[in-house]
Amino acid sequence: MLGPHGALSPQRLVLETLSKLSIQDNNVDLILATPPFSRLEKLYGTLVRLVGERKVAVCREMSVVLLANLAQGDSMAARAIAVQKASVGNLLGFLEDSLAATQYQQSQSSMMHLQGTHFEPTSVDMMRRAARALHAMAKVEENHSEFTLYESRLLDISVSPLMNSLVSHVICDVLFLIGQS
Repeated sequence: MLGPHGALSPQRLVLETLSKLSIQDNNVDLILATPPFSRLEKLYGTLVRLVGERKVAVCREMSVVLLANLAQGDSMAARAIAVQKASVGNLLGFLEDSLAATQYQQSQSSMMHLQGTHFEPTSVDMMRRAARALHAMAKVEENHSEFTLYESRLLDISVSPLMNSLVSHVICDVLFLIGQS
């Protein structure tokens, strides 16, 4: 099981370590204070890319955790994450994929038991983290333009009957923040 998606890949070990470290605010401060800034920008770019990769759910979720914690840790980090290519779109995609999985699970629950298929949507906690990452980015006024193309997707997520109400509330706050500009 070697390679970038294997169980013991260096990338996965680093992601797991950083995501666990980032749970503590003091550690977020240390990560964000590590020079040079270009290294952090590379990290943000890698994390955003991994959030967009649907095939490796574990790395995807650890990337969401890390992005959310870093974006909430500092407005400069939130800005640097927001300007990464597809950052807003990938985080929205993460939420949309979870909604699709929830819908699929509800509609196919009897079929899955018959077929032995294991298909689980993302946890509410992970959806909340993705929403909080978006919220942290939306709190930075310079980032509002990064959300322009995604307002209808944000609205769709916020009104989805399948979305957890706490997550919907955070997405509504994002829409409110970006609507103020």
